[in-house]
Amino acid sequence: MSAHHRSSRGLAVLVSLFAGVAGAQTWEPVTDPDEIAALFNDTVLTTELKDGVTATARYRRDGTGELWAWGDTFPRQWKLDERGRVCILIGGNFRCFEIERNAAAENEYRGTNVETGEFVVFSVDAQEIRTTREVTPGAGSAGEPSAEELAAKLSNPTAPVMTIGNNLDFIAFDGDLPGADDETAVRYVFQTAFPYKLANGGSIFFRPALPILLNDPVPDGQGGFSSKGTDLGDMGFDLSYGKTTNSGLLYGAGMVGTMPTATDDSLGKDKWGLGPELLFGVLRKWGIVGGLLTHQWDIGGSGDVEIDVTSLNYFYAFSLGGGWQFASGPTISYDHSRPSGDRWTAPLGVGVARTMILGGRPWKFQLQYWNYLEAADAFAAKHQVRFSFSPVVSAPWNEGR
Repeated sequence: MSAHHRSSRGLAVLVSLFAGVAGAQTWEPVTDPDEIAALFNDTVLTTELKDGVTATARYRRDGTGELWAWGDTFPRQWKLDERGRVCILIGGNFRCFEIERNAAAENEYRGTNVETGEFVVFSVDAQEIRTTREVTPGAGSAGEPSAEELAAKLSNPTAPVMTIGNNLDFIAFDGDLPGADDETAVRYVFQTAFPYKLANGGSIFFRPALPILLNDPVPDGQGGFSSKGTDLGDMGFDLSYGKTTNSGLLYGAGMVGTMPTATDDSLGKDKWGLGPELLFGVLRKWGIVGGLLTHQWDIGGSGDVEIDVTSLNYFYAFSLGGGWQFASGPTISYDHSRPSGDRWTAPLGVGVARTMILGGRPWKFQLQYWNYLEAADAFAAKHQVRFSFSPVVSAPWNEGR
C-alpha cells in the first residue's frame, strides 16, 4: 500500500503514546459500537518508523485489516469486547484500548492501553496523516509490527524482508592428524538477502554469502598445520522462488552455486559449482521448522578437487515471546567425492535468538552452538559457535507491492 494513498477516512496520531495525564482536556468514554466502528471504517494509518521509513495500515468496519511494513504484510484484526473496548490482534494476542472523546474538540479522541496506561490522542478527518510511533518500540501497535511478529518473519526464508546478515564463527577442530585438536579458526560471513516480492504472494530471492577467513589452519602435508591470515573463501549463493501458503506451508525451488573467490588455493576449490535446491517447511503460531535441500556439481574451473555435494540446511525457531526464540540452522552434508567413511558432515545445532527494535530499525541477534556428530576423520570441525547480528533494511523495489 502506497504511503500516498487517500481514503474517505484517515486516522491521525497527533501525540505520541506516553504515560500520564493528558492535560486539562475533558474526556468522555466512547462505548457506542457504531461510533467506534466508524473509526475503523476504511481507515488508513501511516506511522513513521524511523527517518525515511514508514508503515501503512488499513482497517475496515468488518474487523479485518493489514499492516504493511519492512517489505511484508502483517495481519491485523480488531473487535469490541464486552466492556466496549477496542481490542487489536497483534502477534497472536489481542491488546485492548479504552476509547474516549474530547468534549472540547470535534473529532478528537484518545485511546488508552489498558495494560500499560500509555495513551495516544488522534483525530479523524478525510486526509491521510503521517504519524509518529504509537507505543514503546517492539511492543507492536495498530500501526507498527511487534518484535515477536518481526522475529517470525525473519525466521521464515520465504518472507520478503531484506536483511544484512553478519555471522562471526569460532571453530574448534579435531581429527587423526597430530595436533588437530589444538587448532581453531575465526571466520566472518557476510550474508545478505535480496527479495523481490511478486503479485501472487511469493518472492524471488538472491542470497550471496561471502566468507572472510580471519585465521584458518591448513594441513601442511608434513604432519603439521600452517595458519593463514585474512583471506577470502569461496562465495556461495542461491537464486530461488519461495512462498508461504495461507495454511502455513513453506515451499520453494531454485538453484544454488559456488564461485571460486578464494584468495588462497588451499582455502578454496578453484571450481564453479551449480545445482538445484528445494525448500520445504511449516509455519505455525509456535514457530517454524523446515529444510533447504541442495546438490552441487562442479561445472568448470581449474581446481583438482571435485564438487559433488548434497546438503540439507535444517532450521527451526520456536517462539518464546517478546521477540525471543529457541532457534538454530546448521547444515548436514554428504560429499560423494570423498572416500567412504569420510563423506558425512552432520552438526547438531542449538541456539537462542532475539529480535529488537533499535532506533526504529529491527535487529536480529542470534547465538548458536553446533556439535559435529559426524565429520572427516583426519581433520574437521568438532565444535562451532556462531554469533549473528542482522539489521533489517528497506527494499525500495518492493515498496507498494
